[in-house]
Amino acid sequence: MYPKEYINCDQEPIHICGEVQEYGFLIGVQNSKIVSYSENILDLFSIDSNALIGKDIHVLFSELDINVNWENYSNNQELAIQHIDYNNIEYTLSIHTNLEVTFFEIEKVVPNHKINKEYAAIQHILRNSNDENIWKVLLKEIQDVIDFDRVMIYQFHYDGSGQVIEELVKPNLESYLHLHYPESDIPAQARALYLKNPVRITSHVSGKTYPIVGVIPRENMDLTYSVTRSSSPVHREYLKNAKVEASFSTSIIVNGELWGMVACQNVEPKHLDLQSRLLAETLTRTSANAFASYRSLQTLEEYQRINLNNISLRQNLLSEEDFGKALETNINDIMDSCAADGMIIKINNEILTAGIVPNHSDIEKIIVWSKENNENFEENIFISNTLCQDINIELDNPEISCGIITSVLGNNTSDMLIWLRKEQGQKIKWAGKPEKDTVSEIKDGVEIIKFSPRKSFEVWKEYVKGTSLPWKIKEIESARWITSVILKASHTKSSQIVDLNNQLKELNQELDSFSHTISHDLNTPLTVIKLNAQLAKKIPDPENVQKTLDNIIVQVDTMSEMIRNVLELSKIKKSEIELRRIEVDSLISKLAEDSKISFNSPHTEIVIENTPEVLGDKTMVYQVFVNVIGNAVKYSSKSEKPLVKIEGEIYEDAVTYKITDNGIGIDQQESNKMFKIFSRMSNAKEFKGNGVGLSIVHHLMEKMGGKISYESESGKGTTFILKFQKPNYDFSIS
Repeated sequence: MYPKEYINCDQEPIHICGEVQEYGFLIGVQNSKIVSYSENILDLFSIDSNALIGKDIHVLFSELDINVNWENYSNNQELAIQHIDYNNIEYTLSIHTNLEVTFFEIEKVVPNHKINKEYAAIQHILRNSNDENIWKVLLKEIQDVIDFDRVMIYQFHYDGSGQVIEELVKPNLESYLHLHYPESDIPAQARALYLKNPVRITSHVSGKTYPIVGVIPRENMDLTYSVTRSSSPVHREYLKNAKVEASFSTSIIVNGELWGMVACQNVEPKHLDLQSRLLAETLTRTSANAFASYRSLQTLEEYQRINLNNISLRQNLLSEEDFGKALETNINDIMDSCAADGMIIKINNEILTAGIVPNHSDIEKIIVWSKENNENFEENIFISNTLCQDINIELDNPEISCGIITSVLGNNTSDMLIWLRKEQGQKIKWAGKPEKDTVSEIKDGVEIIKFSPRKSFEVWKEYVKGTSLPWKIKEIESARWITSVILKASHTKSSQIVDLNNQLKELNQELDSFSHTISHDLNTPLTVIKLNAQLAKKIPDPENVQKTLDNIIVQVDTMSEMIRNVLELSKIKKSEIELRRIEVDSLISKLAEDSKISFNSPHTEIVIENTPEVLGDKTMVYQVFVNVIGNAVKYSSKSEKPLVKIEGEIYEDAVTYKITDNGIGIDQQESNKMFKIFSRMSNAKEFKGNGVGLSIVHHLMEKMGGKISYESESGKGTTFILKFQKPNYDFSIS
């Protein structure tokens, strides 16, 4: 018994086969010196092998009297192509460089080729094709150029397998249309090569090949971009089994991805020269670009429709007060957004379902598995169309959940969205049973077991179970978008609850303060009124009675003012306003003079500097200035030389007013009382007031989109800073 080593065709190094086909000749050059060549070049140029290695390539072509345009040269993987003459025969010379080796490849030009058809063919493709017939039009144009027995459009599927989706075939030949081919027929390394070098031909499957010899070992000779490279032995055997002697293909590359290929077969050997092959490639690229444009337009239209539906869905989710109710109401729209058969929403320990869903036991298993494996999900999303094959859990009704998109709403939660698709059983027609025979040989004491290409291409039917229709990119993106919308909606609802709680807390604090102040401040004038009334009953002197009644009136006025202020504050919170440009120069001047009279402080000096316009509500702006200027005059009225300074200033995005006085100031330890209703500073007891004015100003400024702040030091005065929105135009202060 020998140890075994298995070799599949996907391990075959097809880009370093070390051979050229019989139609081509190759010379490898480094630093202008020949380092390798295909053996058939010796017969072409009738030279000895000893005279070739190490020879300067320029000298070789000069000695052979071959006129090469050395300006048309490629030091990268792109082909530089030119025509040369040798012994009165026209050849094509293509030059490219790969891994520091420059390859010169030569092949004969086939007479009567149809290069002159290039422009007309391209115009025909662009003018007569659409998203439905693009490949049919392409096949007709290519067939006019190459005239093979069979030309096909072969499309790759997501798993690397493929299907013939369009075909032109000559009479008396079997059709391959709609047949499927396994991934192993064109394995991963072949698909990667076809993306790099999109054109390849095998002119004569049973024909002779010529090895490349020289100072570089063949395993180091990378022929990825070669135009004369031989096909791999496995591929030639595959073609022989398919009874094909010539094969040509060019890659269909859409948006940088290998979408498919134009595959052409001929029963008899047939060669296409380089120009014909490149013409076919040009036609294919033209069609691929047109197809990409059609598909992009369709995708754009679909995304526009999806976005409109999703915007409507977002509005529906956000408009409902009860978020759970909103999800329940819109669950069918959420399901349809991804073209799913069923929908499961797990939110706040509640499970909502719609459409075709499994039983409760299966739902719980899927939810538990998703939560436990979420850390392995990409961006918290798991996608599959073969769920039961991908996860190690047994479901009672696996056929209902073959396709799944699971989106977990966070790393530390069991809340999630689950879109489901039922099993989509399908009959697949294979081009032969997708199994391979093996052949073995003993090499260095090891049994080498190779998988050989299948020999039969007779149609073989298979019924595939356990899979759903695959999820399209637009459906996956829609799931991500809806997840984002629900997360934002959930966050918005949470934020609204927090805001409402904060407002409720603030209102409760104001209510507590209000209750305390009302019970204290209203009780004081009521007590005074009662005492004065009792005293009036006992006073016989009418003059003293008059004084007592005057005192009662003063106390009633105090109560009225307090109640009026409370009502004013209530109006501010409820009112809707329209902001306008307000001129405040005359207003400030009048309020300054009125305040001196109101607080009996005629000797107060009031300095007004700059009074720019502000954006606000006229009544509210009046209330702001009347309170702040009045406070400045009032609390500085007992100073030796009362001084109030009012100064406006324009900034880039705001207008600021500073009202500064040299009054009693504010103790920093009492800063928490500022702007709270009915709160008064301990050093303000000798001044009349009820602690409502600044609270009103604070709410007014917020209502107008502005802000009030202050700077103060006890015994040294206070500066109040009013920040208004700036009117939307430029103006200057003279």
